[in-house]
Amino acid sequence: MYICLCNAITEGQVRECAQGGTCSLEELASALGVGSGCGRCRDCAEQVLSEARNEIALPA
Repeated sequence: MYICLCNAITEGQVRECAQGGTCSLEELASALGVGSGCGRCRDCAEQVLSEARNEIALPA
């Protein structure tokens, strides 16, 4: 699913960044460009990033 249409950023890319250690929306924006266009995706990107970070923190 696309998170950021302006920059063609997918949910998978956001999750990959989370697995790589990205912890904040600012870091995500720097790495992928999320929110650098119209900004409508920022809330959704932040939610996906948070969910991914929580999944990483959970023990298997």
